[in-house]
Amino acid sequence: MLEVIKQCGSVAQVAKKVYGYDNKYSREKIMEFINSNNVDITHFKKNKKISRVEKTCPVCHQIFESVINHRHEKITCSHACANTYFRSGKNNPNWKNDRYQTTCWQHHKKECVVCGESLIVAVHHHDENHYNNSPENLVPLCPTHHQYVHSKYRFMVIDKIETYLYNFKKS
Repeated sequence: MLEVIKQCGSVAQVAKKVYGYDNKYSREKIMEFINSNNVDITHFKKNKKISRVEKTCPVCHQIFESVINHRHEKITCSHACANTYFRSGKNNPNWKNDRYQTTCWQHHKKECVVCGESLIVAVHHHDENHYNNSPENLVPLCPTHHQYVHSKYRFMVIDKIETYLYNFKKS
């Protein structure tokens, strides 16, 4: 066991090597052995003291105290601020910086180009390539006319859409 103690960096590591597990009782047995045999354990890693620092919450700008370089380090002051900070906007892992709907509404009026409906408006990719989000490829359509474009009734709306895109590209 002396060789194991010399190789390990902590009581927990010794317990895992000797007993195969680490808990309170295995650590007590190791410490009893160390104390009874006067084993040198100065090479064991000492617990770092947790340093605290004052931070400013990025949401509410309140000053709060947090630990540094620790798994409990906080970025915001509360759960409410954390929900605001991490679950909305650019900090959300599902955030899409360039959504095709936003691009469409920046360049086109939010109304169907066929009938003028403005309450519910969908965005149609004219070339049906959903990776092509250029304004020339996006067409605002109401759900009914969007369905027409993707059905056998395409011929009823395609002329108005082509005319709208032609005029859009000209301007």
